[in-house]
Amino acid sequence: MPLRIPLFMKKRGQRRTGVRWLGPLGEAVLFAALLLLGTYGIAMLMVGAIAPPLPWLVGIIPASLLLYGGLGLVELMWHSNTSTELRSAVARKAADLEQRIASDKSLHALPAIPPISRVVDSPGVRLAYRLPIDTSPKWMLLGMTLICICWNLLVGMFVYQVIDLHVSGDPNWLLTWLMVPFVLAGFWTLLVLGRAIWITTGIGATRLEVSHHPLHAGETFRLLVSQAGRINMRWMKVVIVCQEQATYAQGTDTRTEISRVHRELLYRRRKFDIKPSEPFAVETEAMIPTAAMHSFVSPHNSVDWLLIVTGKAARWAIFERKFPIYVYPTNTVSEPGKLASNSTMPTNV
Repeated sequence: MPLRIPLFMKKRGQRRTGVRWLGPLGEAVLFAALLLLGTYGIAMLMVGAIAPPLPWLVGIIPASLLLYGGLGLVELMWHSNTSTELRSAVARKAADLEQRIASDKSLHALPAIPPISRVVDSPGVRLAYRLPIDTSPKWMLLGMTLICICWNLLVGMFVYQVIDLHVSGDPNWLLTWLMVPFVLAGFWTLLVLGRAIWITTGIGATRLEVSHHPLHAGETFRLLVSQAGRINMRWMKVVIVCQEQATYAQGTDTRTEISRVHRELLYRRRKFDIKPSEPFAVETEAMIPTAAMHSFVSPHNSVDWLLIVTGKAARWAIFERKFPIYVYPTNTVSEPGKLASNSTMPTNV
């Protein structure tokens, strides 16, 4: 019977079908190809086969391929030649070192509960604290713009050189075909950047403020929701979410699973207009569930609380913006780094 290698595999209980070495082999082939492409590009620049206007700048592309392929092969060899126990011990030591450094910077009495220093450093306009957004659209837009400009500038230099070789009658077909995926990637970055600019400029900033922080289970707090811009809103809602995140190793891969364990609607409104001179603002009251789990962080698990603002405007896509909040155990005071005098919780978790 001829040997058949299945292209797909599935999990059956605690075991998996298919060939185990097929995945690492494919990764090794990919990283080796990137390593060879990077080496070939750098060699072409060094021998003068390609003479772009700024060779040191154009060399970033083959150098990045060489670096990515080399690091990928090293990581693959590390996963293949070391046991799961050794990798787990190294990761545990790194996490312990990071936690000790963090504890030296702040006198936090409960190391498994995240400090609120990044939340309470920004006062609000109407309430006590303004919540920081999980991922700022401006910083994301700036990063995407820099990546798009640098990538298309470098690819454009290569394309200019390829066209010049064809015009001079000495075409390099290998280099020509190698430039096709880079040009397609450049068009993709332009499309993604254009969509991000369209969404960011059309929908204004979202601001959330809370009356106090940290929060506790069974506690009520005031919440201010503010939305700027010049848009016709179809609907907007604010929900509070508690999610559990677990990171685990599966073979040579590290996977992260996120499960929402609590979701509650705090505010919802339909069909209203927002003017640039008068941002939409509404103040409401919310409560943390009595039996809620407090915020928790460890090297492989975490419990996160979020306030999520979701909306749909006319002629715009649905936007979603997340704001982290921290829920402390009920027998801790609101001041970070200290415990209540009558607290019976251990200081080491």
